[in-house]
Amino acid sequence: MLPRNLSEGTTPGSLVWEDLTNGIPTIAALAQLCSQLLASPLAEAVDVSVLTDESRAILDAARQTGSLSIRGDKNAFEPGERYLAICVEQGEGRRLEFRCLDNPEQTIRFMEGFRRLCQCGLVMHQLMNEFSLTATGFDAAREVDSATVQALIEMGRHGV
Repeated sequence: MLPRNLSEGTTPGSLVWEDLTNGIPTIAALAQLCSQLLASPLAEAVDVSVLTDESRAILDAARQTGSLSIRGDKNAFEPGERYLAICVEQGEGRRLEFRCLDNPEQTIRFMEGFRRLCQCGLVMHQLMNEFSLTATGFDAAREVDSATVQALIEMGRHGV
């Protein structure tokens, strides 16, 4: 869980070891990217065909709830389990985690896909490690052809 004050170091804005072990710099950078887009003039609707396959898979998975988070397990043994990954809440306590233990590059591609969603104004930061689709994001999610991203969605890990 992210601390209330992102850093408690002696220099304002400095990171402490605990910040790094919780992925705060990456989460904060994505939150900042989202906030910059929210403060900008409204963008035109996004053509989902220009998004990466990973971006479209995340949109499709979030189509119903719009609820996303960034998660990692700093105590996991395998590096791929420690990587930050995008999780989509799917209701009723279920979630889809875009983490590929046997293919860490794919996990990173999903993170990059999420960054692109932030960059296009399709995602906004909520609290801590929680994000959501924007209204434009929900519109874009409805335009994704689920069949074209089904293989990527199946790479995700289902959990509760």
